[in-house]
Order: sequence, then structure tokens, then C-alpha cells
Amino acid sequence: MNRFEQSKKVILSHQDVSGAFIASPTFDHYKYGWLRDGTFTAYSMDLAGEQHSAERFYRWAARTIEQYRTKAEQAIQIPSRDHLLHARYTVDGYEVEGEWGTYQLDGYGTWLWGLNQHISKWQNETMKNELFPTANLITDYLLNTWSLPNFDCWEENGEMVHPSTIAAVYGGLQAIKYWFDDQRKQRIEKELRRMKNYVLEHCVKNNAICKSNQIDQPDASLLWLHFPFQMFDPQDPIFQQTVTNIESQLLTVGGVHRYPKDVYYGGGQWILLTAWLGCHYAETRQLQKAKELLKWVEAQFTDEGYLPEQVTYHLLAPDHYAEWIKKWGSPACPLLWSHAMHIILLERLEKAKKKEEQ
Repeated sequence: MNRFEQSKKVILSHQDVSGAFIASPTFDHYKYGWLRDGTFTAYSMDLAGEQHSAERFYRWAARTIEQYRTKAEQAIQIPSRDHLLHARYTVDGYEVEGEWGTYQLDGYGTWLWGLNQHISKWQNETMKNELFPTANLITDYLLNTWSLPNFDCWEENGEMVHPSTIAAVYGGLQAIKYWFDDQRKQRIEKELRRMKNYVLEHCVKNNAICKSNQIDQPDASLLWLHFPFQMFDPQDPIFQQTVTNIESQLLTVGGVHRYPKDVYYGGGQWILLTAWLGCHYAETRQLQKAKELLKWVEAQFTDEGYLPEQVTYHLLAPDHYAEWIKKWGSPACPLLWSHAMHIILLERLEKAKKKEEQ
């Protein structure tokens, strides 16, 4: 079985009957469904031709959101972190209380983006009409809450505003705006301009985008601002400097770290972030660099055919590794998001190769 088929098999075999994708079936703290992780996993299934799998996820997410419609409506009326929807749910669609950041916006923007990708790919107007009320609710929700401080995609720094989160919201609203009439579309476009201006005014230092409005460091999730959410053109000097900072500070011996002061499991190299940088290279026609990162990603498959969340060959904070092993056990493996990004990188690279041949 080739690596593509192996990643697809891992994802399909760990999709719950409800449609939810379990983030990691063997890691107790990840035995839930995240809208962010799940949407990227569903997107990879769309790329792999698994329409039914992706559709089941989007319907699960819509059902889950509808269970908490009143909460979302409260946030629309009175934007407050107290009313923000949760980031993760049980496979049955219930909120999960936890010891780390719960209130996030990135998953909901990502869900809108992915839903539109799915509908567009399969031309499924029936599904679009069925899920429109939920998409409309989340559009209103994000239009009214995007500037609130909330936890970043790593579920940290809840008192800050994060460019990668804004990018996910931006990408979702940019994609979904075509579902609405001209008046509503204009409202969305006005907020999109405000989002980008916020990032430029509050999250740029030394001509590069920072981890947050309060942390002047690179973060590999800033790659989202180009692919897939298209807030910045890859040739924009500010984005180019952002990528340069990620390469110089977070890319080491083939793999990409999250951010310079990461201590989670010692701050290892993340499979999905390495694939993300590879996608950026593929999108910008740096094919050799993309191939090298794909080779590194595929070298991380275990003998069982799994991709972990992160590997420990090069730790930023090795003194912290043992404490996390003692606290939570070995790092998550498999991580479905890692397998999803492997598939996405393969598709981006193949698409880029075809453009080169034209």
C-alpha cells in the first residue's frame, strides 16, 4: 500500500459513525472532534475522492452547531467570550470542558471555508440549501465576534488576538460570501477589509506578521495567511518576510516547529506544519523544496503506517519532554490531521507539477 492510500485508510477507519473525525484514537486527550482539524481532514477526503466521508463530517458539524444555536445567537447579540462556541465536541456533538483553551473562532471560519470547498467541488445544491441556515448563523457569529480575544489554534494565549485565527475567519467569510445577496455580501466584504487592516496595524513587527497582537515571534500557523485562506498574496513583502522568519527560526533538519518558545512535549517538529510549508512551496512553484518536505513527512510513518503529531529528533525545550510523558503519555499517534496534511501536500504538489508541464 502506498503512502497516499495509507493516509486515506487511517482517516476513513477513524471516522465515527456520527461523521466526526476523532483527532487521535489512541490519545485520551484527543478523542474528540475539532471543527478545525476535522475540516482539514474532510478537505483531504474531498481531494481523495471520498465525497461521502467529507459530507458526513459537514453534516455532523452542522448538527452540532445547531445544538448550540442559542449560544451563538447570544454572541451575535452581545459579543462576549462568555458566549463563544467551543472548539471541540464529543462524537455525539456535546461540548467538552477541559483544562486548556476552549473558546476559539478558527474552527468556525475553517468550517465555512471547507463547506464551500465541498459544495463547489461536488455541485451539491441540495446540501447547500439544507445547511444554509447553519452557515448563515456562523457567518453572523463570526462577523460579530472576530475581533474578540480568544485561544489560538494551539489553544493557548486566550487573552490575545491571533493573525492565524483571523485568517481562518477571513477565509471562511471570503468563501461563503457568494452564498448571499449583494447587501449581505457588501457587509462581509467590509469586515474582510477590517480584518486585514487589523493584522497590518496590530500584528506586524519588523515587516513580518507576528504570532499574536502581543507576541513578536513567528508561528508556523501564520502560513495559513496565504494557503489556504488567501488573506495575503505570497509575493507580498510582509508575507515573504513572515515565511523567511518561519524558515530561519522554525525549520530545522527537515521539520517545522510550532513557535520558538514551544515546550509541549519539548517542542518537537510537527508533521502537519512541515506539510503546510510544503504546500506553500508548491503554491509558489518551489517544487524541489516541496518535494524535500514531502520526503521528510513520509519518512515519519511508523512501522504500523501511522503519522504522529510531532517527532522528537530536534526539541526546542528538551528539558520539558519528560514532564509531558509523565503527565499524558507518549505524543499522539496517529494524528488524523497529520495524515490529512500529507494528502493535501501530495495534491498540491501534483497540481503544481502539472502547471509546470503546461
